[in-house]
Amino acid sequence: MQTDSESFELIIILALVAVFILFQLRRTLGKKTGFDPADDQNEDHNRNPYEGKSRQDAQMDEDNVVQFRPDMDEPDPVVNLGLSKSSPFYDRIMEINQFDRSFNVRSFYDGAEYAYGLILSAFWDQDRKTLRSMLSRQVFDQFDGAIDSMASRKVRSENKLMDIEKIDLVEVSLTGSLAEVTVEFTSHMIMATRDADDKIIEGNVDKTIQVTDIWTFCRDVKSADPNWTLVATRTD
Repeated sequence: MQTDSESFELIIILALVAVFILFQLRRTLGKKTGFDPADDQNEDHNRNPYEGKSRQDAQMDEDNVVQFRPDMDEPDPVVNLGLSKSSPFYDRIMEINQFDRSFNVRSFYDGAEYAYGLILSAFWDQDRKTLRSMLSRQVFDQFDGAIDSMASRKVRSENKLMDIEKIDLVEVSLTGSLAEVTVEFTSHMIMATRDADDKIIEGNVDKTIQVTDIWTFCRDVKSADPNWTLVATRTD
């Protein structure tokens, strides 16, 4: 039998053991495990919502999300035709643009300016191949006739395009998909003609003159070919 003294000592030992166990539990429960509410709230701001999910599950979640498309409330892009709406040519230019979305006055001016210089140089150099590729049959025949006339007279031109001061629209038309744009070139040139003896018989190589040419370009705007053809010319 245990004596009163032994029973008291056992109670003390059990009490100490209980205190030790409670202390260890308190230490363990007091640690952050990463799943406490505060941690969950903080982690939600940084955690990938599809982390730990299969590709299929993630896709299903994405399919249930309403996507805000940035273009839903945006107006249609404004077409820049390169001229004011008050222009008498605006409607026709817009109609051409409906066939060819890349068409605008500025790009046409750039191309027309390039063609103007190239065609004049080809004419002065008697480059029939280049002329044939850029002119209608009727206009080519006119240029070709002028070249033949100079050859028969045994004269040659000594011309140089110095600059193009400005380009202005004169007329715009659209018949079906066939567009015609007439422009006026105001340029400065040196123009002279030499005979077989290299003597200047017309013009002046030291003088720049102003020249005004009115040219009409034509193109089927439904065609994949982007090139315009010179179909008419006149000089003011």
